[in-house]
Amino acid sequence: MGKKHINEISFLRSIACLSIVLLHSIAWGMEYVGFLLNLPEYSEMILDSINVFLYYGTPTFIFITAFILGYSYKEKASIPKGFLTKRLKFILIPYVFMAFLYAAPYSLLSLEQYTVKVLLNIFIGDFHAYFVLIIFQFYILFVLCKKWLDHAHPSKVIFYSLLINGAYLFIFNFTKPLDFVFSDYVWDRFYWIPFPGWIFYFSIAYYIGQNYETFIRYIQKYKAIVIAAPFVTGIALLYFYHSGLITIHSSKRIDILFHTLSVIAFVIYVAMKMKRIPSLFMIINKYSYGIYLLHTSYISILIVFFTLLSVNFGIFTILILFVGSTLFSIMTIYYLNRYNFGKYIVGKVDIPKQVKKVTSEAVFASNKQHSNS
Repeated sequence: MGKKHINEISFLRSIACLSIVLLHSIAWGMEYVGFLLNLPEYSEMILDSINVFLYYGTPTFIFITAFILGYSYKEKASIPKGFLTKRLKFILIPYVFMAFLYAAPYSLLSLEQYTVKVLLNIFIGDFHAYFVLIIFQFYILFVLCKKWLDHAHPSKVIFYSLLINGAYLFIFNFTKPLDFVFSDYVWDRFYWIPFPGWIFYFSIAYYIGQNYETFIRYIQKYKAIVIAAPFVTGIALLYFYHSGLITIHSSKRIDILFHTLSVIAFVIYVAMKMKRIPSLFMIINKYSYGIYLLHTSYISILIVFFTLLSVNFGIFTILILFVGSTLFSIMTIYYLNRYNFGKYIVGKVDIPKQVKKVTSEAVFASNKQHSNS
């Protein structure tokens, strides 16, 4: 990808990553930190509304995945060897490691329950990293369907994928579980995993990646709409939620489809107007996968710490969870990637092996060179 294009997508990835961390910081803080449970009603509503607005985070990662595929391979007739192998090594293996890690609390109950939880995590994404199973479905679809995608009519593919995606989410948003084994679990969570629930993001992002210059021209031409869109879709989203029309509290809401696209266009527009993407966002972009994998573990640790010490920071607890989990995740990724095995645990990040002492300043300095990439 070209320099400018990398910066825009890097900025978008960092925003999506931070949105997910903030979302979990708010949700877990409100649910598990005792002194946040007695917030005034209006405060709870505001925080809950922010969470719903932030649900564009996971769909944005789907968008970025497809965008990169469309852009990077638009002039290639075939997919290079090792395409899936590389992603298995540095994306799927860390996911499997995290599946074991996040099942650890179940080992206190019994070996059987721990084993069951590990298998659930790995094969049906029964923890927050379920996103990885979704993108691998799209990697496989890309390998199988690239030639067809490249020769199909983009508007038709996008339109039909919207119908499929919308119909799929409509079923699970507005119908009750059918009468079969584990149907409650399917309606509650498993429907998140199959690719039809995300295919609209994939198809539109793939063709935007192939026609990025045209997309940029449209953003510039209709900048007033691009700027207003996330506010309009956000208001509609919150109205549907608070009015009880759509009570689903996740990114698998049917109204998230257009809200996500409006936020993506807005963030790309903002990135286009920047002379230089701030270094902080480039750091978050670089460490985003590891942050995604690790942040909830540090949120949990911080919550346990606050609870045991009965420390009360009030509403600032959420900010501490957000900043703390992000920084601790970055430091962990940095340390582990100094060793060859680290990339198989938290994802691959290029770290100088000769560095002997790691500080927060060193982490930022090591990434300074990437701010213009």
